[in-house]
Amino acid sequence: MLGGVKRRAMYLGMLSVLVGAAVGMPAAVASADELDDFEFSSFDGVYELSTDADGRSVLEVQETLVAVFPPEQNRGIRRELVDRYDGHPTDLRVLSVTDENGDPREYETEDDGDFEVVTIAGDDFVEGEQTYVITYEQHNVTRYFDDTDADEFYWDVNGTGWAQPFGVVTARVVLEPELQRALTDQVTAVSGAEGDSNPVESFTTADGYEFTQTDLGPGENLTFAIGFDEGTFVPRDGSFGAAPWPLVSVLLAGASLLVAGGAALLRRTRLRDAPGRGIIVAEYLPPKGVGVLLASTISGTTTKATTAQILALAVARNLRIVEVPRMERKKKSKPEYHLEFLTAEGADADSLAFLHAIFGDSLDAGETRDLAQPDAKAVTKISALQAAVTKRATADGYRRALPVGLITLVVVVGLLVGLAAIVFSIVSLVQAYGGFVPVISLTVGALAIVATVALVARQPLEPKGVEVRDHLRGLKVYIALAEADRLRYLQSPQGAERVPVNGGAPVNGAGATDGTGATDAGGPIDPDDTAQVLRLNERLLPYAVLFGAEKEWVEEIGRYYERLDADPYWYYGQGHFNAAIFASSIGSVSTSLSSSYSSSSGGSAGGCPLLTSYAADEGGSVDVRVAPSL
Repeated sequence: MLGGVKRRAMYLGMLSVLVGAAVGMPAAVASADELDDFEFSSFDGVYELSTDADGRSVLEVQETLVAVFPPEQNRGIRRELVDRYDGHPTDLRVLSVTDENGDPREYETEDDGDFEVVTIAGDDFVEGEQTYVITYEQHNVTRYFDDTDADEFYWDVNGTGWAQPFGVVTARVVLEPELQRALTDQVTAVSGAEGDSNPVESFTTADGYEFTQTDLGPGENLTFAIGFDEGTFVPRDGSFGAAPWPLVSVLLAGASLLVAGGAALLRRTRLRDAPGRGIIVAEYLPPKGVGVLLASTISGTTTKATTAQILALAVARNLRIVEVPRMERKKKSKPEYHLEFLTAEGADADSLAFLHAIFGDSLDAGETRDLAQPDAKAVTKISALQAAVTKRATADGYRRALPVGLITLVVVVGLLVGLAAIVFSIVSLVQAYGGFVPVISLTVGALAIVATVALVARQPLEPKGVEVRDHLRGLKVYIALAEADRLRYLQSPQGAERVPVNGGAPVNGAGATDGTGATDAGGPIDPDDTAQVLRLNERLLPYAVLFGAEKEWVEEIGRYYERLDADPYWYYGQGHFNAAIFASSIGSVSTSLSSSYSSSSGGSAGGCPLLTSYAADEGGSVDVRVAPSL
């Protein structure tokens, strides 16, 4: 029977030097074992069991503990009282703590889950026999048990948490007359450690029972169970209507859903992108006049913008990625890289600002930056640059200005209502009212908060921005095609109509650039010209990074370099060029770049992610078209 309802109790050893100093006493420092070195000569508990006007059980308890302390070791005890029984609170209320003469003792209480901790201690050490009388009241401490087909008062007396022995433990149960008439013959008492069932001496008294056990060791407890006719006690009502909190939580959860619905309506109206063309056509060139940073803002991929921008600068021959020789690496097991500045020629304003963020103000040719360690200063400058680009997207007409006041109102109301639903749900659960309903209310309230914030956390695109977004989606379509399909597309009418890259740009040289390594001049692409296709594929590498396709794209670039028997000018590795090694190395470079220069916050201040399914604008339809020959 031990362990069914446990009350744990422990000594209180106050070791703080500050406490000793505050009262002008020498600090007493002892080990935990030394602080446990005392005993209880006795524990006497008087349990007066009755019922209230509704027929529910009421228990008034007076515990008298007599401890025997050595000199200058302890300042008191700590007693843990049951605060929950059978899954519900017992409304525990500590009435008084005194000594044997009725004089008050200093104490404080704190909640510890299913227990109320009563700390009884003063500033001075206690020694010899010390008596602690704790009086408290509880409710709903009985329940019906199927195995005995009876209501029972089933209780642990001193508890199994003590590290001290007890000379004698006595429990006297006093029953009101009506309860005495409802008694069955099922009365049991046992003692010992948890799981033991040593018989305990029991006595019938004029108004109840008395149970006594001597010489209980540390961790040993006295437990008793007294049976009553079924229905003697009215069970605690934990139904939905027993308290107002579950209903309040449901109403607030419903209100939070209404606010989330308002946020959805706001997203479909004021926060909706301008109408797009509805047809996504494959594109093999980046949108004109839109740099990588702005493209990442419009597409909602700013978390990958730093890596994409650095690779764009590398492909444009503004910098070079150099693999550090093994003998010079700080960490011998992994490849390490540094960035080498080459030239600012051809870099637009954002690219130039990015170069300054990494290499500083001077931009001296040949200057390097190690990727082995994070660069906090560069991260700060890059984050500021990305924020400026995002802000400029609105000023330049790519994004619509937000209705800040309306959004703030929706978010604040959603947070207040949702949090209130969560709070009242928690109160219902803690007080054990409403069954599973408060769990649903809590979940709905939390999800409504998330949904409300997510629905309004976007900045819609203007027609100018939608055009760029659709172009980027077309670029992703092209990148996602198989190599043979891309070559056929370049030969198709759609491909021929596009303005191609300059076919004359050298593979190992610094030709004229627009920030991504190629000009927008020249005749149509010749799909059979490996150098031309390579230049095109290199130019799209930063966008492949934004779309999460850099691994496959780098592998293809590597194969083209192998066909040309050439090395990339913008990447300097160790040993002879190998496409597989090149692809693996660029993957390592991407990881190093993210570690060194990417802000941990990420984000995109709204955006229109380039979904793999190429879903349409909200409420619209999208048709993905490529060459008829594909």
